[in-house]
Amino acid sequence: MTITLYNVAVSSYGAKVRIMLRHKALEWAEITPPDGYGSDAYRQIVPAGTVPAIIHDGLTLADSEAIAEYLDERFPSPAMMPGDIGLRARARELSRFHDTRLEPVLRSFFGQVAPDSRNANFIAGNARLLQSRLDQLAIMASPAPLLTGDRLAIADCGFVASFAILDLLKDCLDLPVALPDDLTVYAGTLARHPSVSDEDSRYRAALRDWAEAKGAL
Repeated sequence: MTITLYNVAVSSYGAKVRIMLRHKALEWAEITPPDGYGSDAYRQIVPAGTVPAIIHDGLTLADSEAIAEYLDERFPSPAMMPGDIGLRARARELSRFHDTRLEPVLRSFFGQVAPDSRNANFIAGNARLLQSRLDQLAIMASPAPLLTGDRLAIADCGFVASFAILDLLKDCLDLPVALPDDLTVYAGTLARHPSVSDEDSRYRAALRDWAEAKGAL
């Protein structure tokens, strides 16, 4: 049964789900939420009103992490959680660090992308916070070459869009932020993965279109 994916082009968490769908060679139909996500019309379909969301086999599910775990359990090959209990715990730790500590800082820059909305003090202060979070991640993670070994895991998928967002923000805002060396190597390895490369290119193009529409590029 084809999976229905509600998504918008620049959703970072939507990109995460799309990578999983590609990696598991699943069939999906992508739909833009009617009247935009959060709308009354969309809430009639997906009560949370957020993207991404999926409908599959009678189940409506929002939240990318819940979707990811559902897809991995419902379609177990290839597995995207490590078999070792310690590595599974580490994978969840890194996913939650991304979702609660890194991604929100990146997203907070979105309101600064349009040139007439920029606040230099906010940008400088947030850049220091972002650098701190990246440095923390570099200490926590030991890519070998991916986060939990040589197989693509759920934990990896969220970072694809975040690395793309970081590159865009550095171009638009000239952020004084440097990706630590180990993470630079990891980001390159991740972007070249066969299940990631097409989505990475698509997402980066969508981001640039969004930034150009705001006059930032």
